[in-house]
Amino acid sequence: MFRGRGIALKLALIFVVAGVVPMATLGFVGYRLARDSMTETSTEFFVQRVAVDTANNLDVIATNKREATRLLAWSTPLRDNVYELLGSAEGSARHDAALSLIRADLNNWVDVLGTVDLLAIVRPDGTISATNSRARPTRTGFFADTPPGQPRNLWDREDSNPLAGYSVANRVWWPKTAEHEVILIDSHREPLVIESYGYPRFLDEDVDKVERDRIKNPEAYTFAFAVGIPNPPGIDEAGGPISSQATLVAFHNWTAIQDHLDAVNESFAHHERYHSAYTFLFAYDANTIIAHYYRRLYDGKLVEDHGLADFRDAMVKARDRTGTYRYVYRKEKISGFAPVDSTGWEVGFGINVEDFNGPVVRLRNLIIGWSLGVAALIVVLVAFFSPRITRPIRELIAQAREIARGNLDARVAIDSHDEVQELGASFNAMAEELKESNKKLIEAEKRAAWQEMARQVAHEIKNPLTPIKLSAQLIEKAWRDEHPDFERILRDGVRNIVSQSDSLRQIAADFSDFASFPKRNLEPQRLLPLVESVVQLYSNREETGVEVSVEALAGADVEVKVDANELRRVFINLFNNALEAMPEGGRLTVSLLPLEDDEGRAVIDIRVKDTGCGIAPELTERLFEPYFTTRSSGTGLGLAIARKTIEGYGGTISLQSAVGEGTSVCITLPIHLG
Repeated sequence: MFRGRGIALKLALIFVVAGVVPMATLGFVGYRLARDSMTETSTEFFVQRVAVDTANNLDVIATNKREATRLLAWSTPLRDNVYELLGSAEGSARHDAALSLIRADLNNWVDVLGTVDLLAIVRPDGTISATNSRARPTRTGFFADTPPGQPRNLWDREDSNPLAGYSVANRVWWPKTAEHEVILIDSHREPLVIESYGYPRFLDEDVDKVERDRIKNPEAYTFAFAVGIPNPPGIDEAGGPISSQATLVAFHNWTAIQDHLDAVNESFAHHERYHSAYTFLFAYDANTIIAHYYRRLYDGKLVEDHGLADFRDAMVKARDRTGTYRYVYRKEKISGFAPVDSTGWEVGFGINVEDFNGPVVRLRNLIIGWSLGVAALIVVLVAFFSPRITRPIRELIAQAREIARGNLDARVAIDSHDEVQELGASFNAMAEELKESNKKLIEAEKRAAWQEMARQVAHEIKNPLTPIKLSAQLIEKAWRDEHPDFERILRDGVRNIVSQSDSLRQIAADFSDFASFPKRNLEPQRLLPLVESVVQLYSNREETGVEVSVEALAGADVEVKVDANELRRVFINLFNNALEAMPEGGRLTVSLLPLEDDEGRAVIDIRVKDTGCGIAPELTERLFEPYFTTRSSGTGLGLAIARKTIEGYGGTISLQSAVGEGTSVCITLPIHLG
């Protein structure tokens, strides 16, 4: 398909198919979804607006209940009848007539208000004088199910009120009723109502759960308004304060509040964007939960039970206690909040951010999905095309490594009809040129090496030949002249010739050893005895003035795998160098120390240290170069041969020196562990 095309065109076509087309489609779909998404500002405005509207509606409900309670308490018939009831003896005709009228009046108001559970007339001492006897007629929950037109009494006989004479003086709200204003008795469970209606507290049967985790029954809760019932008109003195003869307490069922919140929830339940929305209600402390979509959260604490202290602080500190707040409770949420002015309650309206921003979330998920799909497509395409593109390159790399290893006959065969084929042809041409250049270089190096070898050998041989020639000529002249001291001249001359001949043989041996090592006989050798045998050769030479000693921190059984004779020659060479560096005498120390190298191998550290004249730092590394020497005599091959020998055993050799302080040669050899 791509035959005859360049790599750039191949890669361009691949990325157009794998990248541009999918991303263009993604951009179009993303644009359509983004058009319907809402901004963060509109989100905050929305949840706050719903919270404010809900709070206003609850305020209307509560205000209506408050005003209805005031209207009943201040109605002339009720004021007159209560006055008659409290002013007559119990059991008298006057008392019974007033009680019957009051009961009928209260029952009528129960029908009118619809949500009230109990209307109670309470004496100043806290005892109940009268209540309604009819249950509320409307269905606002699960248990108050009396249909309109079919009234139901709270007890068997209308005149047998079990609450008559019951005292509420121990209620926490009772002392506040002495005020003439209508007071709110906040959400609570009222025993008077529960006893009258039999509301269960929980809607579940999970009796084994703690109360905090059980589902509460909103009908078991109530909120009430209490207001004083004034004396009938004309009883109080003109211009004086209006005094209360009794207190009217109207206990409204809590479903009047919860049903409204549920209606708000229901209005959003089936909306795609708002289905996670729900309302909740806090008491005046902005902490106690008194109404919630999840009934088990009733009576819970925002701070203590849910750890949302920042949310509470936001409500308390907000201007007019109205605003929005973002928080995380299982999921990221945003809530609007607003106060119910007439009660001090705080309404909240929360929604999951991911649901509200549904289009944006779907766009995000779509981007992720498309990205994964594009990535998978690219992987497939790369897996399909990469061998065709990279095989020639891998061939080039392999043949380049062959050339690096010295195989100059390596060539590549590429038939891709693109730039890589041109590169392969250039590589083959380069390899051919390199092979020819290498041949010429080898020939030149051989000629240079033989020339240098010949020059060095000639130079080194010339030095001992001169004294040999002079000694022979001196012997001949003394013999011809019949010198009287001929025997001494002959003896000295022969000794000199033999000495110089030994020098020639040593020179020849050094060149032979450097050029080609003799066959080694590698065997485990105990190092300490081997070193001591060499030291012994030098320890009895008093004429040198050098003290030779061994400091062994390694046991006599430490072994190294070496050629014993070859290693002895290394030590002999080092000892000779040390002795020549101490013509006036000194100290030569050999130390052995077992340790581990950087790779954790067991090695033996050998130090040959003298107290001679030392060597300049810039010359220490060059001493291991062939033919380099700081002495007036010698081939300059001793240390080069020593390095070649030690490295052949897998060891290392280095030299440290300071002028006037001496020289230390450090050798490390692997310890043979058997």
